[in-house]
Amino acid sequence: MNRRDRPERRTRTDLIVTAGLTAAALCVAGGTWLYSDARGTDHTVASAGDAIAPTNSDEVGVPTGVTETWTTTTDPAITPEPLTMDGAVIRSDAHGITALDASDGHEVWTYHRDLDLCGLTGSWSRVVAVYDGPKGCGDATSFAVSTGRYVDTRSALAADTVTTFRSLDHVGLLSTDRVELWRSDLVRTVEIGQSEIPALVDAQPTADCSYSSALTRKQVLAVAMDCPGAEDGDRTVILFNADPEDASEPEVDHEFAVPSGSELVAVGQDAALIYVPGNGERAEDADDEEGSRFQVLRTDGTFEQYPADPSSLLPRASDVDLFIPQTADLPHHMTWFDGEQVVAFGPTDLDPRFSVPALGTGAAMGGRLLLPVDGGIAVVDWSDGHIENVLPVDRGDWTGPVTLRVQGTTVIEQRGADLVGLTAQFA
Repeated sequence: MNRRDRPERRTRTDLIVTAGLTAAALCVAGGTWLYSDARGTDHTVASAGDAIAPTNSDEVGVPTGVTETWTTTTDPAITPEPLTMDGAVIRSDAHGITALDASDGHEVWTYHRDLDLCGLTGSWSRVVAVYDGPKGCGDATSFAVSTGRYVDTRSALAADTVTTFRSLDHVGLLSTDRVELWRSDLVRTVEIGQSEIPALVDAQPTADCSYSSALTRKQVLAVAMDCPGAEDGDRTVILFNADPEDASEPEVDHEFAVPSGSELVAVGQDAALIYVPGNGERAEDADDEEGSRFQVLRTDGTFEQYPADPSSLLPRASDVDLFIPQTADLPHHMTWFDGEQVVAFGPTDLDPRFSVPALGTGAAMGGRLLLPVDGGIAVVDWSDGHIENVLPVDRGDWTGPVTLRVQGTTVIEQRGADLVGLTAQFA
């Protein structure tokens, strides 16, 4: 065999080089894992055949009674109201979330990280968890609500204290110095306030303002804020386009100067509704500029005013920065819990239609409005607000607020940190 036909032999140098390359590759892989989200993540998805099925509470009848079926706990600082959708109830704790099947309360999937959970919201059949990441509370991940499988992620500039808000079209993140909206793939559609790109600071005329509340619906993003130079301590409410041509350059539909202490409590397709605390007494009529009242602010610059009962939620303590209105979007009304009663507004004009004394917000079932009240659940005719029946509920020694949601034939009540599933009965 001549020299060219001899088989190749590995030399000592070859072995050293190979070992070095292998070690380097392992170091890269280990470093990637060490600094990746996966290192501190515990994620279980739905097992085969256990995906949560969507429900429809409109197709059931009017309930004649309820029976407690399951109980669990949640973190009211993260989820002050039940987060429910498509047959699921999402409970929270300091570091993660657990999805329950609303029908019986059993756990279907979980997600936890070694980071603090800042906020939780959802839309588009997806749950969005927001964590305290490298740029503040803006490290977001979305999951399919039925299975818990990953959908999208984003890492956004955010403050250390945020709250979330949502509509059928967007989810939002609110802090005192920044507001932004995300669409279903968590791509930002608009940002207001402190900019991630300092060069674009001129595109943010309200960057020096302090934001207090925000709501969105369709193409409207309404934000209440306190800005330097406002006359006589007036607050500013701006109606923005929720989907501007450039996400970093807000488009203003109209700007309003409103009385100090006013906050957003409802939003429609072309308007927003604020509550004005005034002097703490109900305004006598639509022309009363001193009493408690609602103001409807429209994108075309017009507004209307309605008398309102004084709210125990406003004015707030001076050490509270963000106002989170307790709202519910019903088939024929927008509603707000003012601390003593649920007020229902027309979905388009946002005119007050009726009010019902209650312990918190409610939900629709079988063509009726269910509201938590002392001793049970009121069945309300939403055409005029009169109570047709009260379904008894034993809440033990709980005497605080109660927030109610519905999934299929299950009524979910949140009482502080307790979540309770109540199965509806029908005649």
